[in-house]
Amino acid sequence: MARLFVGTCFFLIGFLPAVAQRSSSEFPSKLLIARHTFFDVGPPFDFYEVITVDGKPDGLDVERALVTPPGGACFQPPKVEAMTATTHISMSELLRQRNPCDIPEKALQKELKRCKHCAIFSGVDVTMHVSCGGKARSIRMDILDRDMFDPRANTPKETSWTMAVMSTLDGVLGPGVMEKPMFDTRTGSSRASVPEATVLKNLRSGEFDELFHSEKPLSEMTREASQQLPTPSVVVSVPFRVAPIRAEPPKYPPIARAAHVEGLVAVSFTVTPQGKTENLSFDGDKLIMLHGAVQDAIAGWQFPVSAKGHTEHATIAFNLNCQTSAKPH
Repeated sequence: MARLFVGTCFFLIGFLPAVAQRSSSEFPSKLLIARHTFFDVGPPFDFYEVITVDGKPDGLDVERALVTPPGGACFQPPKVEAMTATTHISMSELLRQRNPCDIPEKALQKELKRCKHCAIFSGVDVTMHVSCGGKARSIRMDILDRDMFDPRANTPKETSWTMAVMSTLDGVLGPGVMEKPMFDTRTGSSRASVPEATVLKNLRSGEFDELFHSEKPLSEMTREASQQLPTPSVVVSVPFRVAPIRAEPPKYPPIARAAHVEGLVAVSFTVTPQGKTENLSFDGDKLIMLHGAVQDAIAGWQFPVSAKGHTEHATIAFNLNCQTSAKPH
């Protein structure tokens, strides 16, 4: 869905509403950065990041919490990832020797108006609060999709500066939103544990809920992310004339889970003199996405030699075990 703007939000923890710009010779010692990245493909469409930067005598302590909203009940629940890092660069080096307190407000407003009526399909969302001489100042940057993907985008000075700062932080913290896969196809019901970083505690407490205009507060998505996913099941019925020695059920294909495919697969096959299977055929052409997994599993089945020459039938039930899942027709 087209959007009129994008950007990167910088907030200093605990600051009051923004006031007018004041020049400052000192760089801020702490930053809280909120970044909303969105794409016109998905789900997920949106990613919300909160990054804290704490200046130390020998460098910076950096923490990031990345919240991905749900992409579908039971299949793509909210996800929270946390990362902490330490870098020996100074705050002034991170900010490219550019003190945000010294950026003219007029220049910021000019950059915000550069593409007022443009159709924007992806980018990064906007606003900046920083302490300037003990006062809070609001700064906003809009990073448009053309800034990210077009080398001839003529990105304005302060927007380019913002992108450079965020690029440095991404280098410190590791791969971020742009390197994420569109779908999480990992199997299993467990959710990856996240470090109990300070930024994560504050996220859970609701301290950052007002930073973004998300459909759900970040604190609510964080709580939902800790819940267990339903475990998909694959069950083989046993109408065999001769019981098999080994009949491991198929693995649930990750792509089928992502596509919400479930149901019954009926299959027939012949048992060889060695107890192996051959001449496999499916009853009907529904649920083709599951056929490959069934074929791979049955190829490893073993029957006693007494079953040689038998034509056996099996019904295999693939169930996502999600109450809201749509049943195939």
